[in-house]
Amino acid sequence: MEEIKINVSTKVWVYTILAIVAVYAVFIGISYYVRGMNSALDMLFLLIIVGIFNFIPEYISNRTRLVITDTSLTVKTKEEWIVQFDGVESFYVDKFKGRTFIGIRYKDNTEEAKTDEEIAQNRKLRSKSALQGYPYEIYVRGLSKTPQEICNLLNQRISK
Repeated sequence: MEEIKINVSTKVWVYTILAIVAVYAVFIGISYYVRGMNSALDMLFLLIIVGIFNFIPEYISNRTRLVITDTSLTVKTKEEWIVQFDGVESFYVDKFKGRTFIGIRYKDNTEEAKTDEEIAQNRKLRSKSALQGYPYEIYVRGLSKTPQEICNLLNQRISK
């Protein structure tokens, strides 16, 4: 039983850290220009940045997002969920509202089975912030493999 783990790309962490440093530098620059060097605003921004950097190790330690085994796929998001391959017909790559995801087509004889039209209609009803994916979509942005590579791996597992 071979297990494949797909992690969050290291680019995501580098970009996040660079963005935090840039925002901090801009705020400090504005603060120095407006209030001088000893302002309370400087301390506030410093505390915010220190707080953010304290959470980064937690996110790095939880960097695995997908675990593919011979029989299932585990999606590790805020709420972890599992897709059993015996009930899946196929996986496909799609986009909706600027988000790339892997869609799941369940077999007709399963409880999760819905037509593509029903899934698309449900997508339109949700707001962008509510696009969590479960149980028909797996959001795959910012992972170490491309969506197409992940989709190919999943479809290979189904055919075994």
